[in-house]
Amino acid sequence: MGSSISMGNDKELTPMMRQYLEIKQNYKDEILFFRLGDFYEMFFEDAKIASKVLDIALTSRQNDIPMCGVPYHAADSYIARLIKAGYRVAICEQMEPPSASTIVKREVIRVITPGTVIESNLIASDENNYLGSVVIHNNTVCIGFVDVSTGDFFISSADYSREFITTEISRFSPKEVLLYGPSQELTFIQEQIKQQGIALASINEWYYDSEYLTNIICTIYGLSNIKGLGLTHTSILTVGSLLHYLKDTHKSTLVHLKFPKNVSRSEFMVLDHQTIQNLEILKSQDGSKLHSLLGVLNNTQTAMGKRTLERALLYPLLDASALESRYDIISYLIANINLLKEIQAKLSNIHDLERLVSRFALKKYYNRDFIALQQSIEAACDVYALLQQHPDKLFNMMGTISDSLRELSLKIKNTIVENPPLSTEQGRVIKEGVNAELDRLYTLKTDARQWLLNYQEEEKKRLEIPTLKVRYNKVIGYYIEVSKGQTAKVPQDYFRKQTLVNAERYTTETLQKFETDVLQATDKIVQIENEMLESIVEAIVTNKMPIQELAYNIGILDMFCSLAQASYQNNYVRPMLNNEGIVDIKAGRHPVVEKFYIKEPFVPNDIYLDTTDNVIAIITGPNMSGKSTYIRMAAILQLMAQIGSFIPAASANLCIVDRIFTRIGASDNIARGESTFLVEMNETAVILNNATDKSLIIMDEIGRGTSTYDGMSIAWAVVEYIANYIKAKTLFATHYHELTKINKKGIINYTVMVKESLNGVEFLHKVVPGAADKSYGIHVAKLAGIPKPVTIKANKILEKLEKSSRIDALAKAPDNEDQLEIFQATHHRLAQALKDINVENLTPLEALNEIARLKRLIE
Repeated sequence: MGSSISMGNDKELTPMMRQYLEIKQNYKDEILFFRLGDFYEMFFEDAKIASKVLDIALTSRQNDIPMCGVPYHAADSYIARLIKAGYRVAICEQMEPPSASTIVKREVIRVITPGTVIESNLIASDENNYLGSVVIHNNTVCIGFVDVSTGDFFISSADYSREFITTEISRFSPKEVLLYGPSQELTFIQEQIKQQGIALASINEWYYDSEYLTNIICTIYGLSNIKGLGLTHTSILTVGSLLHYLKDTHKSTLVHLKFPKNVSRSEFMVLDHQTIQNLEILKSQDGSKLHSLLGVLNNTQTAMGKRTLERALLYPLLDASALESRYDIISYLIANINLLKEIQAKLSNIHDLERLVSRFALKKYYNRDFIALQQSIEAACDVYALLQQHPDKLFNMMGTISDSLRELSLKIKNTIVENPPLSTEQGRVIKEGVNAELDRLYTLKTDARQWLLNYQEEEKKRLEIPTLKVRYNKVIGYYIEVSKGQTAKVPQDYFRKQTLVNAERYTTETLQKFETDVLQATDKIVQIENEMLESIVEAIVTNKMPIQELAYNIGILDMFCSLAQASYQNNYVRPMLNNEGIVDIKAGRHPVVEKFYIKEPFVPNDIYLDTTDNVIAIITGPNMSGKSTYIRMAAILQLMAQIGSFIPAASANLCIVDRIFTRIGASDNIARGESTFLVEMNETAVILNNATDKSLIIMDEIGRGTSTYDGMSIAWAVVEYIANYIKAKTLFATHYHELTKINKKGIINYTVMVKESLNGVEFLHKVVPGAADKSYGIHVAKLAGIPKPVTIKANKILEKLEKSSRIDALAKAPDNEDQLEIFQATHHRLAQALKDINVENLTPLEALNEIARLKRLIE
């Protein structure tokens, strides 16, 4: 986006264009919005890009310089479109009134990027807008995420692992990311980021100096040192780089940012990108937020509540006592349904407190924000008053509202009009009776209208010109207009101001004095009102921490109310928690499917897993019978229980799991040159390398992406590997019904019931102990409308294949404690080969070669 004209060839340029080029030199990667009067103008390549993206006219000025512009008062909508298109925008403002003798001083006051926006029209009102930073140093990694629009700040550290990086980026979904570390690793991360549509940002490497970044941290947080923050060298680079970038783009002190909060994996269940996507936690596969788990559970009334619920879904708890406390609150709200409705009604009057205080701190507020803040504090006081009538132990997490916030609310209410104009220039902002001088000046302005009418009537009578008018415009100010036919009657005390085709415009000493008084009054009004507003802003910023604490508490309460409402409306039950490693769900239901996708009642199913005889459940059954829904249901209900929610079931007794892994479906990753099968194997490898005996694994149709016997062999081997080495609770859905012949302790078989009759096959969607002996795939083909000759031929081919099946040989292979049942002679080599594969650093080509080698071992 650099300019197409160099600084060395600018002799013919105007001083203003030379000024533009000087400023543009420092903002080569941004589209520069250059303020010229009432417009932001763009030039050179910036103009070409903007005209195309914004669909505005591209013109030119001297030397055929391309240019285009947008009105300054409508700039936000244009900026939003540029940001959405992936561009950065630098706002260059006039820093002084125009002068005839010198060029106006201009400076860039803000750089707007995808991860640094705060304007309400540029970001989703109830979602976080994170800027991320990944720093890799000495085999450790620290990832940070900051939302400048809310002040939220999180960091997480670990030994270097690609899986850790991709998982955390998926959970926070930043809009923009800074990267620092070895180039080889950064290339991998860049690929991952680009695939998710995240913008890449950068700062010069010399800024990654721990001493410099420590000073940045101390300056922004007002600290003498950072010992109290507990930051490591790597996390100093992460936190400091984020603060440097925000300071550089916002040109502000960022006093509203919260201290970085460390997110530890020891406190929360880990959900990777595949699990978040496959379980459709925040949005469905088609991108719908409504048809997701969030869509089912979200009854929040505030933006803080919605963001809190989203974070809870992505960070389920591992602490049983914390979960029981959440269950207690939800139980109480359900038992007191009228209280729940009252709280939600009052919560609906609370605006986005976090973003309000951020806009005030960054001086990007609107006058209506004062009223929104006042109304929100007042509504929050009503909520707290309501909670005081109920058990302290349940709602003690809410704390109290400080007296300073109550005083602030009262000050705003008593000072600012209920519906303030956008700016002080557009009308009265401060209430009458608050400031005597302000009232006097407003009276002068009000009386001025009547004075003008009186003056007009006096002049009409004095000059005997009935058409005489006294008017005002921004160009020449106040004037007396007389038509051409009456100008002979104009006296000597009239001074000509402007000549029109059909009229002359004049002024008088009396009118000039009046104009001076009125304009001075207007300027003084704006000055006084701005000073009074600034005083209130200072009070708001002084109270930023109490406001942010209130916002946090309201968000938590709103989330509990949302979960309670979902539980009440959808007939959910309170889970019991155990330490025995048992997952026991009676009559479980899939919350999303039962609410959005079926007309008839959902068929409930039981789930039972433990650490001895029921570790791995192999689920067989026809396609379309409900296997995938069943295993997803198990994972979703476990996740719901670990955010503190009730779940759709008749009863549930659950242990706590450290991770949920999913391997569901597959598709080619064309961008990375990965086939369906390679994608499937990569995801399976992540599970086998990271799952523990405290994890929950759901796997659906392993081995689909290769030949039948290759796929079946891999699926069989994966099941036995989990059983022998990982021992994680696993639900393994497969169309390879031959896998039910695996005979090993801890592996059990379930099937989906099918009712056969002369009229065909009916899927009952009921999961029961046992094994399917056929897949009914041809029946499903008939349901899909495959021509009859094709299905008849398929039946004949199936009969021949079944007669020549080699699967029985697999089941008859002798068992040995130290060997996998399928490959007695090659177990050690196969197991060692799997262990030796460095999945984190495997290229697609190397992966294909490894798979070919494993196939040769099996054969």
